[in-house]
Amino acid sequence: MQAKIEQAAAAAGAHAPAGPAGASRRSKGRRPSAIGKEARLGLLLVLPAVAVIVILIGYPTISSIWYSFTDRMVGSPGTFIGLANYTRLVTDSGFLSAAANLVLIVGVSLILKLVLGTVVAVILNRPMPGRNLWRLLVMLPWAMPGFVAFMGLRLMFESPYGAINVALETFTSPIPFLSDPEWARVSVVLATVWRGFPFWAISILAALQTIPKELYEAARMDGASAWQQFVHITVPQIRSTVAVVAVISAIWTANGFENIWLMTQGGPSTTTMTFPVLSFLSLQSRQLGQAAAYAVVILPVMALFIMLLSRRKKEI
Repeated sequence: MQAKIEQAAAAAGAHAPAGPAGASRRSKGRRPSAIGKEARLGLLLVLPAVAVIVILIGYPTISSIWYSFTDRMVGSPGTFIGLANYTRLVTDSGFLSAAANLVLIVGVSLILKLVLGTVVAVILNRPMPGRNLWRLLVMLPWAMPGFVAFMGLRLMFESPYGAINVALETFTSPIPFLSDPEWARVSVVLATVWRGFPFWAISILAALQTIPKELYEAARMDGASAWQQFVHITVPQIRSTVAVVAVISAIWTANGFENIWLMTQGGPSTTTMTFPVLSFLSLQSRQLGQAAAYAVVILPVMALFIMLLSRRKKEI
């Protein structure tokens, strides 16, 4: 059956327009001078965008890296102190908790977003009454401002009078969602998943709509079950999209501030502490160099995610 599915996929691709091939043949006939002019024009057109990126991203990044090697405070120029800020980070219990929480929150959130987003996307891809309305409702957690979303969730998780505890009061005693260390982690992960899964759902839904229907028709004719169609057709077709979305979502989750600060402020103790929250707390105490070190220390991780994303986009 797998061989027939691959044959159907090849047949569907055989009818694709041959525009790029024709365009490449036409480009071979162009004079070198014309190609050179187009290259210069292209560079000229992208120059403003490059300038904006350098000003808004490059300069602040380089400044943050420099500040992390100084003892600069807000309103004070500071002096160069080398790796002192980073040495202090390694011995700080808050830093170790933030590193562990980074792995926990990002890892668990990605798995739950993948499962929930895929299920929702598959459901929304099927014909149903009011499908467009359901798609709109699914996007609401993603569309609303983060402050509104996480403050609303905090009110729901509050103990003992939050909406969730009120709904559960006939079955169990109030659950300390935000004051108990383990429940605080669970609450933060659930809030992060609820806020972020619509991005997964809409991205996977877009990928599902590009799959040729002939593949499913051929599989059904061969007697493939719904699960076999999902495993042998759907999964391979959406794999590239899932990889790109996973990298982007991991970057956003690792840099998330609202979900932690508005829900638990990094507590209780440091059980939900993250690097953005540590950096913000350092800024509150006017320690600009220390705050920059907390922000810079996560740059290698973000660079790794970006490299994975770039490599995956080239494969696509």
